[in-house]
Amino acid sequence: MIKRLILDDVKLHPHTWISLYCDIADFVLEYSSLDPIWTEDENGDEVMTEEKQDEFCDIVDNVEQIMSRCGLVKEDSSG
Repeated sequence: MIKRLILDDVKLHPHTWISLYCDIADFVLEYSSLDPIWTEDENGDEVMTEEKQDEFCDIVDNVEQIMSRCGLVKEDSSG
């Protein structure tokens, strides 16, 4: 288990929180996947395959847990 390296929690703006976990999860998915990640939809847009979308969501859950254990927290944006 990861030991806390920070004495106080570091509050991240919600946009920063989301950007960080998305970038990390995308990196993990891109570099660990042997199967195609992207496909073309009916409009000609490049989209993630359904299987890889599910995998990305699972990775995001794990990344958020790691971020929280390391003392990163999402700032409350409710006011």
